Amino acid sequence: MTQLRAYDESIINTVREPLIVLDQDLRVVIVSRSFYEFFKVKPEETVGQHIYNLGNKQWDIPKLRELLETILPEKTAFDNYEVEHDFATIGRRIMLLNARQIEQGMGKKRIILLAIEDITERKKIEAGLEKTRNELAIIKKSADEAHEFADSVINTVREPLISLDQDLRVVTVSRSFYEFFKVKPEETVGQHIYDLGNKQWDIPKLRELLETILPEKTAFDNYEVEHDFATIGRRIMLLNARQIEQGMGKKRIILLAIEDITERKEMEAHLEKTRRELARNRLKEEEKFIENALNTLQDVFFVLDLDGRFIRWNKTMSSVTGYTDREISWKKITDFFREDEKKRVFEAILKVIEGGSASVDAIVVTKDGRQIAYAFSVSILNDVQNKTVGITGVGRDVTERNKAEAAIRKSEERFRQIAESTKEWIWEVNNEGFYTYSGNVVEEMLGYKPEEIVGKMRFFDFFPADLREQMKQDALKSFAQKKIFKKHINANVHRDGSIVILEKDGAPILSDTGDLIGYRGIDVDITIKQHLESQLRHAQKMEAIGTLAGGIAHDFNNILNVIMGYGAMVADTLEAGSPARENMNEVLIAADRAADLTRRLLVFSRKDIVKIMPVDINKIILGLKKMLARIIGESIEFNIEPADMPLPVLADAGQIEQILMNLAVNSKDAMREGGRLTISAGLVEVDDNYLAELEEKRPGQYALITVADTGHGMDKETQKKIFEPFFTTKGVGEGTGLGLAISYGIVKQHNGYTNVYSEPEQGTVFKIYLPLSKDTASLEKDKEAAAPVKHGNETVLVAEDDASMRKLMTIVLESFGYNVIAAVDGEDAIEKFMKNKERINIAILDMIMPKKTGKEVGEAIQKENAEIKILFASGYTMDIIKDKELAKTGSDFIHKPFRPKDLLIKVREILDR
Repeated sequence: MTQLRAYDESIINTVREPLIVLDQDLRVVIVSRSFYEFFKVKPEETVGQHIYNLGNKQWDIPKLRELLETILPEKTAFDNYEVEHDFATIGRRIMLLNARQIEQGMGKKRIILLAIEDITERKKIEAGLEKTRNELAIIKKSADEAHEFADSVINTVREPLISLDQDLRVVTVSRSFYEFFKVKPEETVGQHIYDLGNKQWDIPKLRELLETILPEKTAFDNYEVEHDFATIGRRIMLLNARQIEQGMGKKRIILLAIEDITERKEMEAHLEKTRRELARNRLKEEEKFIENALNTLQDVFFVLDLDGRFIRWNKTMSSVTGYTDREISWKKITDFFREDEKKRVFEAILKVIEGGSASVDAIVVTKDGRQIAYAFSVSILNDVQNKTVGITGVGRDVTERNKAEAAIRKSEERFRQIAESTKEWIWEVNNEGFYTYSGNVVEEMLGYKPEEIVGKMRFFDFFPADLREQMKQDALKSFAQKKIFKKHINANVHRDGSIVILEKDGAPILSDTGDLIGYRGIDVDITIKQHLESQLRHAQKMEAIGTLAGGIAHDFNNILNVIMGYGAMVADTLEAGSPARENMNEVLIAADRAADLTRRLLVFSRKDIVKIMPVDINKIILGLKKMLARIIGESIEFNIEPADMPLPVLADAGQIEQILMNLAVNSKDAMREGGRLTISAGLVEVDDNYLAELEEKRPGQYALITVADTGHGMDKETQKKIFEPFFTTKGVGEGTGLGLAISYGIVKQHNGYTNVYSEPEQGTVFKIYLPLSKDTASLEKDKEAAAPVKHGNETVLVAEDDASMRKLMTIVLESFGYNVIAAVDGEDAIEKFMKNKERINIAILDMIMPKKTGKEVGEAIQKENAEIKILFASGYTMDIIKDKELAKTGSDFIHKPFRPKDLLIKVREILDR
């Protein structure tokens, strides 16, 4: 049975047309080799698969379902069933299906044989394309019914099939063989192949195939045989042959599949004859077309013999020169040019004969004496044997071209003059990035002369080395997209190594076909502009954080005011030696410190009243010595070096202390493993040269505070950011990023400068420059004694949106005999003033309130009573109210947070004025 199965598989793989065997469940059992080849599938994607699932369900074809599920169960066999379908792998195909449903034996399941003939090409021939080729195949039967299966396969195949034994006698013949060759089984089976049909099959080429070729090659396809048969006439056949060994000790058999290609050959012969006729007609038409085309050309066309005489020319030749065809036929090519150019034209003709082609510009002289500028291209003319027989040429009137070129040269000269006079760098690069043009400005901009970069350097050669590759890729990506770019900013390296910031505008240069030739554009040096913008952004950041700090301080001051107010009131009720009084004093001291911190935030935001007075920098530094020593610890060597003379400056001493505290803490954090911190003071004379590195130039004498440490230092990029709000190099929870920003703001508010010098692992030096003051007389002036607190009985309007603050002020004022009318916002304050304006003596107005600001409330009530006294209160001074405005309106200001005593003294002072 194994041998029979091999026999069947050989039959299947010999058949040219695709063949497939399905089991009862329509799953693939066996597939012919031609099936795989034709449908471009693999065995592992086919065998075992459901027929409809093949090729990602490409075989789920409605007509195939109809054949397998409706027709075949009823008819058992069905031939010439046409199916048309689009396949993803091979496109749209038209197929004829022959199907057999076969019972394999008692208790065996049925199988289905499906032979597929591709008739797409035949259909095309029938429609007019006249081309066909049938692909045929044979499928094998099941192992249990091998011979019956083989016979079914053979009789299912549409093309003739015959099997021969070792002696070349017929063993099996397909039904289509009998039908095609018009023979009977009894005249065929058992007969020698050469004796069939009264020896019609004794064909020399068939003998060569069976006796010479096949024994050597075992298999041979597409073997063409042409023969005259008595029964069917002259036929041309393609033979596919297989020599099969059946098993140990068994004789070989030969399978022979026959495809009749007579009609196809006739069609091909007819097609070839038609093609030749079409070619002859086309040649005549082309000759006529060429003649017409040449005569419609505006260019001059001509053919010369090797002596330079005219053989052929177009009508343009006659119309341009003014000579008739007869006159031209007697002339040589040199006869049409000026005397001073004939030699040059003759030399061009000789160059063509020697080298094959040449070009020459010359002046054509017409019959009436006109002179026309022409450009000629001439080349050698060879015959079909490649023998030189003449010269062919084309001439074009270039009068307008010469004018245009002159205009272009003039325009280029104008462009060159503009490019060399502008301060912008005008450039061009090719599609590889090499400069093809450069204005002279590049030397001033980047230090290179145009001749040093044109054709030698690429645009990305100027990019910084560490950024070059990425910047290059970004630029080339833009090139590939042929995009116009504007205001593109990048860094370039000057010849001296410095960085130059250029702003680029560029546009692609395209060929007539849209291909990228290169780019041209203009660069502007914006290095200084970038620096100024950086300074502006820094100033804006400082302003933004200042606004934030001011807003926080406003609300925090109200809270502190309540703590300080109630704390002072409680402290006043306690006996002098009471421990509770001492404890409350500590609370008040802490509140004072918090208020001082808030005030310093306001310094940063420039919304605080700076208490400027003459102070000695030496005393401030020495006064902080013990505190700073405790802060930095014993692992750091700490030195203070005051100046040997007083250094008076106009400053807020608390703010200067804050600067030194911030810098000392930073130095401590930079010296985790220990080190040395030195704070020194000195007098410096600053001139223009000395201040070249500072932000502004204000020559004069300055007190210089230097804070130097031996910590880990900073790189240049970090130094650029250290004064930015919230920038910190410390870990999470180790710093707010506000210390240096606040210090920077304090120094600026004191009209001073801050500089930092540092390198990685080399420590850091901060230098603070504060203008020296000439006022030294008041350095030791004692503070004036505090004024006593007096009672009163006047009516006070208190407008405060913070409930706790409003309650505190009411209690304090009422405890000293005043009558209080409290308002919760600006509109409420105006309304209550209007109701009680006859008895209100003074209005205390918070500057920032809902609905109406303190200033707006003050203006409204002064319209009703110009004599009313007003005391404004705020956590910071506002730009909306100035000192001169306070003086003009007779108003006063008290800074939050304030103690109850300060409020009472201020109110009494105003009322008694």
